[in-house]
Amino acid sequence: MAEIGEFELLKIVSKIYIPKKVYEEVCTEGMAGEREVRNAENIEVLGVSREEIEKVRNKIDLKLDAGELQALALCNRVEVELFLTDDLDARDVGKQLGFEVHGSVGVIARAYREGLIDLGMAKKAFEDLYSVSKLFVTRSIIEEAIMDLEMFQL
Repeated sequence: MAEIGEFELLKIVSKIYIPKKVYEEVCTEGMAGEREVRNAENIEVLGVSREEIEKVRNKIDLKLDAGELQALALCNRVEVELFLTDDLDARDVGKQLGFEVHGSVGVIARAYREGLIDLGMAKKAFEDLYSVSKLFVTRSIIEEAIMDLEMFQL
């Protein structure tokens, strides 16, 4: 979200928990989102034990990197319902573990539905996901997301 200048849309959730590993990955000097994550009032960084990670790893079939595993373990501990990720494998595992999973497209759509942004801003954010961010998102996903928002507007 920081890559497209829309980090503030993450305020759609009152509290975001991130594991130390994800914090370290994002808060590297020059990384997109570094400043935003460091200064966000709704983000709390928590440690995750090896036992918690192994518990998740033993429940899944896919190989995830350390950040995603820690994030899923943290979701289990704090008993959240919503898991935010754009990683496809992590999305699949999150669903398998019973979490409601949303990525950047879902964050933008929810921000629009909650009135944080208007339709024009949402369309621009979707287009920026496709053309500006490093996120792999297809043109058809963007077009479908825009059509969904236009239908919601009715």
